[in-house]
Amino acid sequence: MIVYFFIAFFLSRFVIPHLSFSPSSLPKDISEDMEKIIQNLSQQSGSKMDFLQKAFDYLGDRYHSERLATILKFSYLFKSLNDVWSRSGFIPCTQSNFLLQIFLVKSGWFKEEDIKVKHTFVNFVPHQYLQVKIDNNWLDVDVGEKYRGLPIGKHLKYFG
Repeated sequence: MIVYFFIAFFLSRFVIPHLSFSPSSLPKDISEDMEKIIQNLSQQSGSKMDFLQKAFDYLGDRYHSERLATILKFSYLFKSLNDVWSRSGFIPCTQSNFLLQIFLVKSGWFKEEDIKVKHTFVNFVPHQYLQVKIDNNWLDVDVGEKYRGLPIGKHLKYFG
């Protein structure tokens, strides 16, 4: 059991993209389609919170995360940004959070330091979510779990 925890929570961070101990570098260039969607959402927004909610809704309606699917579709953890963006439905939590980070920073509403990558343990599987700074408050954001009804301000825990 200790070996599993060591592999799942320590060694995996050296191998799985966007799961590392430090935040992933955001791409300098993104697809034109993604850029247009971010600009559209940004233009419709009147505040950081408004943009966060719109990006959360857009990505959370397009994608969802599942622990069992993450194990069964392990190769999805390694898909490129373009591969992930071209699909809808299941993607691992690391991929949905990376997309949300891109949306937030590329919108101009947020800086990279306004976003923290967090990890928890759910049903014996590592799970990732974000904390996003609005004013002086850090909000939990678990975009891959929106389809379960999890709102901004909450993240999946333990045996969710």
